[in-house]
Amino acid sequence: MDSMDGNDAGHRGMWKVAGWLLIGYVALTFAGVGMEPTVLLGDKPSVVSRELMHTSMTKAFTGGYIEFLATLVFLVAALLVVRLLRGGGVLGDWVTSCAAAGAVAAATVNITAGFAAGAAAIYDGHHGASVGTVTAVNDIRNFAFFLSGGFYALFALGVAVAVLTTGLLPRWIAYTGIVVGVLYIATIPAAGTGVINLATLLGFVWVVALGVAALRRPRTVRAASVPPRVMASA
Repeated sequence: MDSMDGNDAGHRGMWKVAGWLLIGYVALTFAGVGMEPTVLLGDKPSVVSRELMHTSMTKAFTGGYIEFLATLVFLVAALLVVRLLRGGGVLGDWVTSCAAAGAVAAATVNITAGFAAGAAAIYDGHHGASVGTVTAVNDIRNFAFFLSGGFYALFALGVAVAVLTTGLLPRWIAYTGIVVGVLYIATIPAAGTGVINLATLLGFVWVVALGVAALRRPRTVRAASVPPRVMASA
């Protein structure tokens, strides 16, 4: 009995770690984005020149580094949440594996394509590259951002189904996660219009909600009912 109580206390502690990491990821992301220049797909050459070729490299790279750290925090937080949600048989194991794969892939695409291309566009813009070249490199960043939405969708949908399967978090987390995941996928074809930003903002809200739900996990887990033993007659 003592070991079960210890395991339950350990799980509660890890849920709290997951919750704070998820909230920290969102806070770091907004802090980093606030320091970075933003050039969207189809922006005019004058915007590219102002934002990527004549902005402060130090400020932009500092913001990019903070956002890079935020992505690492998301990765470890997502993998912890997935581990804590494991259960529910084959279906539960499958959807949590999908969620983990989505988190890893989203982080990989953002870091290797999004952040790398964004940094290269700023660096080259300050070292003699033409506006056309800087725009082309930055567009790689934009398309990486668009496509990473599909992997975030996979994470959200996997977590949502896992919550419905295990019942370890409130069901509203699952329902809102499904909405966010579907929005991510549905807005990718029209990403150039900026509509994907709505899905991204709702995704951040959902991640914060997931973090709060993790922090508020019940202190006790209801034990499964055990039928009374029947004493054999002598």
